[in-house]
Amino acid sequence: MNKYLTVLFVILGLTSCTAKNEHYYKSHPNELQQAIKSCPNRQPQGLTCEQLEALANRMNKLAYQLQLSPQGFGKKIMGLQTAIAQQQVQLKTVGTNENLQADLTQNKRDLADHLAVVRWFESPTS
Repeated sequence: MNKYLTVLFVILGLTSCTAKNEHYYKSHPNELQQAIKSCPNRQPQGLTCEQLEALANRMNKLAYQLQLSPQGFGKKIMGLQTAIAQQQVQLKTVGTNENLQADLTQNKRDLADHLAVVRWFESPTS
């Protein structure tokens, strides 16, 4: 029993000390907002104030697009998913291609951003 408690406390300790990175702020819009408000006075963990502002601007633009045209936003998500699938197939058949890999990475990042915004509006705490 004591071993399990020790493992639990170690896990909790490790997760509580992790830096707040871009993924964290994408998943927690209120934390992003608070970090930007306190940015000039207090340096946030993991990201600079400029990085936080760029992230907030990118997410706000996506949130506006979602509110403006939910159906268009959904089509964009589906288009990104299709492009990612096609690029992954091309990488398997062609092999190493730096441009294709860069496009795939960018599309995955764009898809993650779009889905994060959908989660913002889907979340009961927003």
